[in-house]
Parts: sequence; structure tokens; C-alpha cells
Amino acid sequence: MKKLLILTIFLFSACHKKTTSDEQSSNSEYQSTEIQYKSINGIDPDLLSLDVYYSDTNTTKPVVVWVHGGGWCIGDKRNDLDNKKNLFRSLGYVFVSINYRLSPYPYELNNHSRIKFPTHNIDVADAVKWVYQNIENYGGDKNKIVIMGHSAGAQLVALIGTNLDFLQQANVPVSSIKGVAVIDTQAYDIYELTRLNYFNFDMYRNAFGTDSLQNIQASAIRNIQPGLTYPKFFITKRGDSFRLQKINEFIQALQNNNVEVYDVDAGIYSHTQINEAIGYPNENIITPALTDFLNICFQ
Repeated sequence: MKKLLILTIFLFSACHKKTTSDEQSSNSEYQSTEIQYKSINGIDPDLLSLDVYYSDTNTTKPVVVWVHGGGWCIGDKRNDLDNKKNLFRSLGYVFVSINYRLSPYPYELNNHSRIKFPTHNIDVADAVKWVYQNIENYGGDKNKIVIMGHSAGAQLVALIGTNLDFLQQANVPVSSIKGVAVIDTQAYDIYELTRLNYFNFDMYRNAFGTDSLQNIQASAIRNIQPGLTYPKFFITKRGDSFRLQKINEFIQALQNNNVEVYDVDAGIYSHTQINEAIGYPNENIITPALTDFLNICFQ
């Protein structure tokens, strides 16, 4: 297992829109553009949109794609971005934050037509497809992309990085995805989680249903296949014994298939704090480790 250097710990308590004044004041060197990456009749266009944050388009820069969390049923691409924007701008990257269709909230377990797997992942893959096909117009390098996400978004990017069908069906070369950064999830085995009487049991059933084949297809750990080439992985470790067990099992499964895995112990943070920590000023656990990982991916 490859460990990134952790420094001294300090605990911190296609439609275009113009850049907003708030974005200009908080991050004046970034411009932002909102894009509808696909259109589906009857679906709120905002759920099928992404925001591109970019600066100088005269040079080609690596690209970080962010997938928000929220139990696959809430959340938005605009949430908790200020520190991330500052970090990725300072590193010289193009930053993309995406939305995707959401499962119902409150949960609708008996609604068989509800949004659920594989819709979330199809949308994420289609957003990455837009990035691959268009990001050069914003100074991005389509062949140097890292996808990362928190919570439900972490599950989505972990699955995109292991069930390669989503990228292939979107005509995105797997080789263009240089890394996958998984920020705090235990949802590596959806087949198991939809069958355990465990915390947030209904949340998993709401987002994934109970069809055995689909639950297996949604499980990142069950889609790793010997002989295939996968991107590098960055994985954070925190939480109770069950969560840590699932994380370690996923790491081991990746390493058994010769995948480069970089992990960081983030046990001092809560599930919310670990997301807020990314790019937080003087934060010395997640931010430097993630920065090192991105440098390795983009070298």
C-alpha cells in the first residue's frame, strides 16, 4: 500500500451563463461557465448541467471533475466549493463540478419508476464525455482527467473507475482518466448493503433497488476484473469498524489486481468535515495528500 506524506496535523474547527459576482469576488482568477451536458425531455436542465472553472485558455491544464454527495437523492454541484476552487486554481487545474439526476427524497421504495441505479452513473459518465469532448475549449487537457467525489459521489466515481462499461458506453477512453479520488464512502458493495439491516438501509434501497444483477453491477468491489487496466486510486480512511473494513477490502481488491492505491488516514474528521477539509487553509491531512496524488496522476 502506498502512503502519501502526511504533515503535522492541524484540526480545523450546451447553454452558457456568466460568472456570478460572488464567484468573481471569492475567486477572481477563475472564470465560470455553466453547461447543459445533455438534454432529456421532462428533466430539470440543472440536474443535467456542469460548471467549468477555468482561467488562462492559452495553455493546456489537467482537469479535476467533482461529483457531489447527498445519499444519491439530494445535493448540488455548487455546494462546498470555495476551498476546492481555490486549491485547484492554485495548482493550475481546470475544475469541473457536475450535477446528475437524483433519487426521490423522501424515499419512494415502492415507486418502481423512480430514479435509481444506473441513472446516476450514466449521467456522471455523460458529463465526463462532455468534458472529454469539449474541455480543450477551456484550456483543459482531455487526456489528463481525475474524477473525485464525496460520499454518494465517492461511490459513483469508484464505480466509474471499476465498472468500465460506463466510460466505454460514453465513448470516453479509460486511458484519459488518470486517477479516481474517493472521499469517504463505505458503499463499495451495494449487493451487500441492500441486504443488510444496517444504518441507512432504506437509503441504499431507494438509490439502487434490490435486483441482484443490478446490485452487483453497482458494486465497485465486484466489478474489478483481472487483466484490465484501471486508473490510480486515492482513498480516504475514517469511520467505524464496519466502514473501515469495507474500505480495506476495496483497497485490497484493487491491489490484488495491480492497481496503484494511495490512502490517507482521516480518522480525526467526521463525514462532513472530511469534505470541508479539501483545500481548507493550512489543512494538513487531506489537502497535501490529495495534492501529491494529483501531481502523480498528472506528471
